[in-house]
Amino acid sequence: MALRSDLRTGIRDGIYEAAADLITDAQINRAIKREIDSLPSKQIFLKKLYTTTTVVNQQDYALPTGTVEVERVERNDGTSDSPIWTQINGCEMYDDALWLPYRPGNIDTIRIHIQKKFANPDDDSTTLDLPDEKLELVEQGGIVRCYKMLMGYFRQSKSWDSVTTPKGVSMGSVQQWYRESKEDYKELLHQYQDTPLSREIDLVS
Repeated sequence: MALRSDLRTGIRDGIYEAAADLITDAQINRAIKREIDSLPSKQIFLKKLYTTTTVVNQQDYALPTGTVEVERVERNDGTSDSPIWTQINGCEMYDDALWLPYRPGNIDTIRIHIQKKFANPDDDSTTLDLPDEKLELVEQGGIVRCYKMLMGYFRQSKSWDSVTTPKGVSMGSVQQWYRESKEDYKELLHQYQDTPLSREIDLVS
């Protein structure tokens, strides 16, 4: 697992700026934060299994912080040593809680397949919960956002942090870098977008 500083280094490698010059660390940190926050809207989630026990006559159960969607709910109709997981149809997520479609008459173990937001730390010491294989997606998204920042500077006819516009660099060249980076980003999105779990559909009741 990586740190935010690892993502920042990867983004700097991508824009060929090893140390802060045209784009500051603070700007890249904001780009990383926005990119991580945007992942659920692009069907990129942290998938987890959450297990709890039912309470007699209680339909609602709190979900872990950051839960975006419940994919599947299963009840153990076997034992702890030999579980038999039966899918529960008709469950709903509302107000950060799971609602069962019935009032339990027994104390049962249920496991919930959830999709969560990724943690988004504000420091360089907290380990990210992004899987290693998805780091390149966030890095590439950060690169796209950095090139977009540079386009903004050109639109305002400003220099970069009190330095003159680099020789030979034009709005057209930055736009081309932006387009190429965005195409690479789209390919990675297609590669890493999560496939929803299949659900049983009751066509009788």
